[in-house]
Amino acid sequence: MKNFMKIFGNNSVEGKRNGGLLRNPGDRLEAKVTKTNRQVLKVSTNNGNTKYSATRYQNGTIVETKVTKKK
Repeated sequence: MKNFMKIFGNNSVEGKRNGGLLRNPGDRLEAKVTKTNRQVLKVSTNNGNTKYSATRYQNGTIVETKVTKKK
């Protein structure tokens, strides 16, 4: 979440090579700000087999989680 646009691949070599983040039907992106001012970003790709989430807390701490299901 340090640079939100990098997730879409607009400014990165990797994003241009891979076609960006939301490539296929069913890929999901959700962003929200909670009542406690946490900034939450969730991404689900590959029919839910790959998930990424990042939460930025008020004190600046960022917690990132990436989950990939085995096939």
